[in-house]
Amino acid sequence: MAKLPKNPEIWRAIFGTIVFAFIAISILNYARYVSLPTDENWFSTSPSNIYITKSFSAKPGTDVPDKKGFAKHTSDSILVGDLLMQINLRLMADTAIIRQELQAIAPDSNMSMLVYRPSMRSFLPFTVAKSAIPDSFFQKIPITVNIFDVIEGGASDRAGMEVGDLAYRINGSTFTNQNQADAILRNAQVGKAIAYDIIRDGKYMTLRVELAKVGINLSILLMSLCGWLYMGTAALILLKRPQLRAAQLLGMALLIAGFVITLNLTRKAPSQDFFTIVRDILAFVALFFLVPTAIISHYYFPVERQEITSKKWVPVLLFSAASLAILVSMVTQNQLVGNLALLAVMIFSLVVGAVLSFTHRKQCSAEYKLMKRPLRWTMWLVLAAMAAISYAFWNNLNDNTIGVFALPLALIPLSYLYTISQYRLLDLNIRVRRNIQYTIVSALWGMILVTGVIFIVLKLPSLDITLPNIYVTGTGIELADTPMSADKQLFLEKIILMAAAIALCLVTLKIAKAGQNFLNRKFDQGASDYRKAATALAEVMGTNLSMIDLAKGIVQKLALTMHLKRVGVLFFRNQKLCCCQEAYGFEENKWFDFCLKINPQLVDQIQKFRSESRFSADYLTGDLKDVFVKNGFRNVFIIRSKEKLVGVLLIGEKRSESPFHQDDLEFLTSIAKQSSVAIENAFLYEELAEQERLKHELQIARQIQLASLPQSTPIMDGLEIDGISVPALEVGGDYFDYLNGQPNEITVIVGDVSGKGTSAALYMSKVQGILRSLHGFNLSPRDLFIHANNLLCKDLEKKSFVTAIGGFFNSKSHSMSLARAGHLPLYYYDARSDKVKMVTPKGLGLGLKNSKVFSSQIEELKIEFRSGDVFLFITDGITEAQNETGEEFGEERVTLILKNNHLLRSDEIRNVYFDALKRFTSDSYQHDDQTLVVVKVK
Repeated sequence: MAKLPKNPEIWRAIFGTIVFAFIAISILNYARYVSLPTDENWFSTSPSNIYITKSFSAKPGTDVPDKKGFAKHTSDSILVGDLLMQINLRLMADTAIIRQELQAIAPDSNMSMLVYRPSMRSFLPFTVAKSAIPDSFFQKIPITVNIFDVIEGGASDRAGMEVGDLAYRINGSTFTNQNQADAILRNAQVGKAIAYDIIRDGKYMTLRVELAKVGINLSILLMSLCGWLYMGTAALILLKRPQLRAAQLLGMALLIAGFVITLNLTRKAPSQDFFTIVRDILAFVALFFLVPTAIISHYYFPVERQEITSKKWVPVLLFSAASLAILVSMVTQNQLVGNLALLAVMIFSLVVGAVLSFTHRKQCSAEYKLMKRPLRWTMWLVLAAMAAISYAFWNNLNDNTIGVFALPLALIPLSYLYTISQYRLLDLNIRVRRNIQYTIVSALWGMILVTGVIFIVLKLPSLDITLPNIYVTGTGIELADTPMSADKQLFLEKIILMAAAIALCLVTLKIAKAGQNFLNRKFDQGASDYRKAATALAEVMGTNLSMIDLAKGIVQKLALTMHLKRVGVLFFRNQKLCCCQEAYGFEENKWFDFCLKINPQLVDQIQKFRSESRFSADYLTGDLKDVFVKNGFRNVFIIRSKEKLVGVLLIGEKRSESPFHQDDLEFLTSIAKQSSVAIENAFLYEELAEQERLKHELQIARQIQLASLPQSTPIMDGLEIDGISVPALEVGGDYFDYLNGQPNEITVIVGDVSGKGTSAALYMSKVQGILRSLHGFNLSPRDLFIHANNLLCKDLEKKSFVTAIGGFFNSKSHSMSLARAGHLPLYYYDARSDKVKMVTPKGLGLGLKNSKVFSSQIEELKIEFRSGDVFLFITDGITEAQNETGEEFGEERVTLILKNNHLLRSDEIRNVYFDALKRFTSDSYQHDDQTLVVVKVK
């Protein structure tokens, strides 16, 4: 089996040829049709050639079948010109049968009789007494056609032809049906007269009808336009995506349907020529393949259903059935057999399609159901509309009325176009821009109004206006019994018509304005009120201080006031960092993806437009341009403050899809300039808010840190203890703690983390937690620091360390064990010698060296204390406190204050130190944390 070509250009050439041939034949056929001669009447084959020649009384039949052509009536007579159809339900096809049937009926009995009345184009049932039937009331006439419609003022009307006439000969030629009669007519020449031999009211007469051109019949034109819509849709699909199987099948189905629709009413021709032979063969073949092609395309569009399309026997079966039916029709050369074969193919294809859809209904994807929904609803709507039209025109369906079917049928290709456009199927983008839609709809609205006004104005003069007899006198208006004169009545009628015309114009103007306003709202064509928009945006910029609120306010107000599809705004800090991004008309994840793609490149490309306040997205280069176009942004407005880039406005299309005018661009440019000040204020506000946030957080941290320090002074027999820590900032790195053991034991710890502020406070919290945990093992100060160093060496940064001093007091043994880890010495007032000593055991800071080095360097001293002794633990924030001249508080002052105030309580000694520090530093800035613990022996 030969492989099908994959090259789209080959497919395009193949389908282009097919499309061109079908459309060309269709248009040429219509052109030939409108140039055919016409007698401007409509006729159909008469159902009988038994002609009633005498009228007689009869009663209307009560049992009227509910079938096409049958009518309930009140006629009390069978009239001359009626055609006899049945007697007692027996078909009367010949005069001999009629006589035989009448002879078999008793003279005093009744009979049923069915006649066809040509003037009504209806079958009328009657009940007739045999005694009422006159002799020789019928005769056999030649085969005739029934004239059921005559165009007013047309050629036949001018010749005197009437509805109900029976024509038995045209131009001297007889015929056997309406098609032959029509062919005789088509062979005549336009402008020449032809002879119609007719029967009217039992009389034979000849009418000479001067033929005119068929011209453009509105009904047939509508059907042709509908067919061309199908074919145009097919051409678009086939020529745009000829290589896709879904496009091939759908396009061919629509092409065949349009071809059949356009030829259905315009295939009349005076004689067979090469064109009509080719046309009829194509139409004949196309009709058989229409339903199979449509069924198969159903499984490829809108989404391919592979569970069905994988069955290769389905198209083979359906197309083989259509081919077999064509062969049977050609061999038999019988119209009835051909019609039955066509019907069989259609039914068979529909049954196969229904069975496949039913058996695979559970495999139908949700995507397929969603995309198929518009098509399915359209099909049901079309079927319902066609059923309603058929019912409404049941007895009057002809070439003049059949065009009304074009209106629902046109919805089918339109629904396919909508589905393709809505879901971007077949890789086609066939949207009609909204501003073009608006122009078309507005034009149609205007045409409808003008047509309506012209129709009413033309009808007004034909109205029969009954006027009262009004007389205007010098004293008033009188109503009289005597009629007005003709001149006065004519004058009054003219005044009334003029008033009606003026009222009509005023009403039409109001309707036109209301309709146009509706269209303006529907298509977002209302003019933007820039003054109102500027006021609204100024309010947004003046009331929103945060960047996010400001950005949201700008994009929302711009989108609403200018009727934009999409608006985006980006704020840049330091001309590079995008610190805020908000958009209108975007899904949040897609907007962030867009910002990620453009953020690194956009600023660099904006710098190329330093002298411009705006530029089109078309001027962007590389992938950035494609990203902007894909996401619907058309214009970029640069926001600068003092020549510094602070943001950009990204503007998408208007919802109306109309272009931006100069006043639109100027307004957006002014908004970009105005927003620069608001953005700068937002930056300042954010900085202040950040500072306030940090201050608040530090305040909380300070409260937490202070809460972590001892909140109460421990009470022990023989000892007075008091301590305090004052951080230089909100939080600090100084630390003191009381680690209680037995009732007569306590360990005092004072520490200082390198640095100050938040980092020092965090390390301080870590040290505090470690020491409290280790104290549970009843360790001496030396062992406590050794174990703490082991842990801190792993966690502290190399540039950070901790100094600490710890003293273990035992009030029972009156002794204190002291260890120091790189901290200041212990200030010890010895009451026996009345001196202040600085006790400095060896030791390195915590976290500086590993365990082995640290433990080898640290020592622990033991001090025996007695009543009156005072121990002072401090951090370097006290000794290094500076006054305005830069002089430090120093160790001498610490020693002197302790010596001079040793008799005071521990809390009083603490207060003396801080009072002295306050006097010494005055209003100078506190450079470091200050911590002090006093332990006095009672």
